[in-house]
Order: sequence, then C-alpha cells, then structure tokens
Amino acid sequence: REFPLPTIAQNPRSHPGYWLGLALIICCALSFGMITTFAHLSYDGGATPQLLVLGRFAGFSIIVGTFFLGTRRSPRLPARNFKASIVLAVPMMMMSVGYLASVKFISVSLAVILLYSFPLMVGVFAAISGRERMTAGKIAVMLVAFGGLILAIGGNWGTLDWRGVAFVLAAAVGIAGTLTWAPPFLEGVDTLAVNLWTNIWMFVAFAIYLAAAGGFAWPPTTQGWIGFVLATLFYTVGYILFFAGMIVLFVIGGVSG
Repeated sequence: REFPLPTIAQNPRSHPGYWLGLALIICCALSFGMITTFAHLSYDGGATPQLLVLGRFAGFSIIVGTFFLGTRRSPRLPARNFKASIVLAVPMMMMSVGYLASVKFISVSLAVILLYSFPLMVGVFAAISGRERMTAGKIAVMLVAFGGLILAIGGNWGTLDWRGVAFVLAAAVGIAGTLTWAPPFLEGVDTLAVNLWTNIWMFVAFAIYLAAAGGFAWPPTTQGWIGFVLATLFYTVGYILFFAGMIVLFVIGGVSG
C-alpha cells in the first residue's frame, strides 16, 4: 500500500498539529546543528570520529533504555515494525557516521550547508517514488530556502576535502530516505521504542566494525570529553525530536488527504 505524502493542495497547515510538527523538526535541526560544533570541539581535544559515533548510539540506548525501565514502559513492537527498525538503521547509520566524520575533513559551516540539502533530496525521492508530484513552484521554494541557508551561514567554508563532502552528502541521503519512506512504519506504534531499537542495531553493527578494525581510544583531554558528552546529548534530543516531528506531520498529511 502506498501512503501519500501531504501536498500543498491538501493544505495541512489548517490542522492544529501542523505547527507542532514543524516546531519539532526545527528544534531537531537546531539540535543536530549543535552536534558538529561539539564534535569539532571534541576532535580538537583528541577524540576520534569512531568514538563519537559509537558513543552516540550507546548513549541514546542507555538514556532511552533507562527511561523505559524506570517507567515500566514496554519497548516491544509488532513484528512488521520491529523488522522495519532494522532496515531503518541503515539510512540512520549513514546520517550518523557521515555527519560526524565529515567535520574531520571540512569546516562545520560547509558540513551544515551540505547536510541541509536533504529537503531537496526529499523532493526528488518523493517524485521518483510517485508519492508526490514535483512542481516548478516547489523546486523554486526549496532552492530559495537552501540559498537563504548559504547566505545565513556565510562563505568561509575552509578547505574543500572530497572525503568530507562525500561523508556529509551520504548523511543527507540517509535523512532524505528516512523522511520519504519511514513514516508508514511508524504510524500507530511507540516511535520512542522504534528509536531505541534502531540505535541498538546501529550500536551492535558499529561495535562489531570497531572490534574488527582495532577498537577506539578515549579522549585524552577534558575538552575532548566535554565535546563528546555534549555531542551525544544533542544527538539524543535531536533524534527523538526528528521522529516525533516526522510522525506528527505524516499523520496530519493522512488526515488532510
């Protein structure tokens, strides 16, 4: 079954929850934007991208898992959604690894600009999959918004390293793919439980990779630890807001349609 994405003609803005969903996504963007700032701080303090990636998955799983235990809330999911959480871990891993690794090679400002090309990708993916018709007006709006982001951040982008560009574009593709195809698998279930399982799968996969690659090193300085902890906390908050906003807007789109 195909689940249509909301269109302008359906006018989802008239729904009272539309602005809540939009606010959640904006707060998510702000939280994710802070990740690279503190990741860069952590790198300057001697931390490595491998540690930050593993730490964000472990930190999220511990924080949210403790919440489930403390509130005696069950993280169980229907079989269909449980399997979907495994698949969902792939694009979210692309986002996590790509975004954090990118600032090891390029400036934070350039990483943010390239990451937020994902709305353009969502439009392309939605059009290719037949979920939403792309019009010249929508393309113009997205390009203007992307151009405004570039002007707001400024043009001091530092060294252009292809590795950083490739990493952050992979992250943008991961976010766009999640926004395009994940919402139907989140409807009617506990999205926090989906988040928990997705991060557990990412933690297990990345821990296996690190074990094979030779492990990781702890930050040697206080600055490295501060950046590591704050980057992990902002990831946890942003990740929860991302899925909360996505499901709110998806449900509104279904009601409007």
